[in-house]
Amino acid sequence: MKAPPHLADLSALPKLATVPPKIRLRKVEALGVTLIAAVVFLGAVGVIEPEESNGLDLIVRVTIIFVALTAGFRFLGKRELSQMSPFEIVTLLMIAEIVSPSLTAGDESIPGALVGAATLLFLTFIDSVMTYRLKWFQTVSEALPAIVINRGRLVEDALHKDRIRTDEILSEMRKAGIERLDMIKWGVLEPDGRLSFVRYDGEDTGAEEPLVS
Repeated sequence: MKAPPHLADLSALPKLATVPPKIRLRKVEALGVTLIAAVVFLGAVGVIEPEESNGLDLIVRVTIIFVALTAGFRFLGKRELSQMSPFEIVTLLMIAEIVSPSLTAGDESIPGALVGAATLLFLTFIDSVMTYRLKWFQTVSEALPAIVINRGRLVEDALHKDRIRTDEILSEMRKAGIERLDMIKWGVLEPDGRLSFVRYDGEDTGAEEPLVS
């Protein structure tokens, strides 16, 4: 039997009523964001000035590297977000060593580190706000969930596109306490790279032998 097409049944997954996005920060969060933004602003105008580099130049450098690496991880796919091989971990460590000199331009001062860290934290906050408020930005920055199991059957096209092995699915099934593949109504590869399962609760699937021993 031909496997269902990739993402064909996403509309069938349970949904919640749409809640209009509104940004409401707790007092501590609002204070923290204000302080971080203030450090970035003071660095940009030269009040907080690194010893070996320009504050505005440092902010631009951090922003460029942040955007480049974020886009790079987005292009890698969902699987690499949660499961990394030793080779990929080494690659990440090497990336950190490679981009580190270009971030600070050799500046090892406390003001430089303060401006750089504040810029990174502020960019992270802006990314979360834009992802929450703007649907198009969420589509660009985050991958859609993908159905890899549809009513007890593997969706081979999805497995190939996201490079998921069957033994990885079996491992996640065991962790979730699922004995057989036909006990699963949907298996979903989430945007963060993790596998989640929706079971046939209380329904007899009629399987004679378990698929996982």
